[in-house]
Amino acid sequence: MALFNSMSMRGKVTLAACALGFLAAALFIVKMAGAPSYTTVMTGVDPAKTSQITTALTAAGVPFELQNGGTAVAVQKGKETAANVALASKGLNSGTTQPGFEILDKQKLGASSQQQQIAYQRGLEGTIANTIGQIDGAGGAQVHLTLGQDNLFADESQPATAAVLLPQDASSMDPAAVKGIANLVASSVPNLKASAVTITDGSGTMLWPAGGGSGGDSADGLPSKTAAESRYNTSVEGDLQSLLDRTLGANKAQVEVHSDLDVDKTDLQSLTYGKKVVPMTQKTTTESLKGTGSAKGGTSGTASNLPSYAASATSGTGNNDYKNTTTDQTNAIDKTITKTTKAPGAVNRMDVAVLLDKSVKLTKPQLTSLQSSLASAAGLQVKQRGDTLNVTQGLSFAAVPKTAAKAGPIPAAFAGILKGLGIGLGALLFLFFVTRHLRKRERGELIDEPSWLRSLEAAQPKELMAMPDLDGGAADVAIANADPRRQHLDSIIKDEPERVAAHLRSWITEDSK
Repeated sequence: MALFNSMSMRGKVTLAACALGFLAAALFIVKMAGAPSYTTVMTGVDPAKTSQITTALTAAGVPFELQNGGTAVAVQKGKETAANVALASKGLNSGTTQPGFEILDKQKLGASSQQQQIAYQRGLEGTIANTIGQIDGAGGAQVHLTLGQDNLFADESQPATAAVLLPQDASSMDPAAVKGIANLVASSVPNLKASAVTITDGSGTMLWPAGGGSGGDSADGLPSKTAAESRYNTSVEGDLQSLLDRTLGANKAQVEVHSDLDVDKTDLQSLTYGKKVVPMTQKTTTESLKGTGSAKGGTSGTASNLPSYAASATSGTGNNDYKNTTTDQTNAIDKTITKTTKAPGAVNRMDVAVLLDKSVKLTKPQLTSLQSSLASAAGLQVKQRGDTLNVTQGLSFAAVPKTAAKAGPIPAAFAGILKGLGIGLGALLFLFFVTRHLRKRERGELIDEPSWLRSLEAAQPKELMAMPDLDGGAADVAIANADPRRQHLDSIIKDEPERVAAHLRSWITEDSK
């Protein structure tokens, strides 16, 4: 306290500013050490899919935050694996884009024709992959092309081919979408036929050409029963799970759907008779023709048929009478013939099972209301088709496993703490040196001597400084009278007494410590 009181105003202000800076740095360090760190796992996200991504991460219990206006998703450090698994299971682990034709802008001057051809092929592959990635369920696709090579001889020409890899399991993808991807790739590459495009999903199942897997029948392009039911079950489960997560909370309910679909394509013809009886009507039309003319006659043979031969003919007269009767009849009852083609995909039966965690406490009216809402959302028809809905309460859900942080030279959990300790150590060193400087200054170690005292000392002759005291006080008086420093000091004391008193006060304070 004595040291602080003895400081000048400037020293006190400096010390207070250093203390405030140290306090702010300490608070910042504590905040950084306590706040979780996030790692970006997806960029270039379609804002229309942001709600689906956040729902999937919430259901998996992965902390996240949206960045760049919702086009990037970051998760807490150490949760990257769990986030990728949760997004991949929903087919949402796409978002990054591959370089397209902009790669041609980076061509160096003097590049060979082969390098230009390779850059063009890479740009075409990236552009097609990014276009395919906009299709639902085909995000993150990779495209590999083999461009065709023309030759003088047709049998030595190499046709263009393409291979498309969909990263996730696309066995439940609509065959029409798979066919659309094949035609999209074929239309984007010169001289490429759709039959030369191969599409494979992440499980290794070949989706195109059709018939190579579960993508559908090669004859009519219809999906198989298993693929259609899997796609339908996933769609209904996603809607119901999203509804329960927003109502009860994440990891509080689990939904399973099993459906029986009719995937057969059927042509129906029906004959329908009208209920209104129409009176029988009949319309008769008669056509007649009457006239006179010469009668038939003459001898048969060439003589009567050829003009160059003489022939004898027998002439005569006769009467003609022609009559034709037509009858139009209308049936008494009308009939309608209808031809109908029944599209596949009708639901024969659906069963829905819902499991609730024991932490969810619902009263009987609330449970009844929840069942009604789920039945309406799933489109159940209990009486018409015999659909079922079973809700089970009081189950203990397994805890979400914690993902261990990645091993490395410095654990990810301590990276933020070490950074904060480094900042704190720097702040302490800064405060230490500032305090030390102030203490030295207050002790006079760094206070410059008065300019008038230095001038007196510089003007002092060396002989006078080394002169011994031989005759006591008389000699001192003679030296003082002859010493110009003493005369200068007397004049300063006489002219500036306040300045001399301030220096004396400072010296007395130092001696008293």
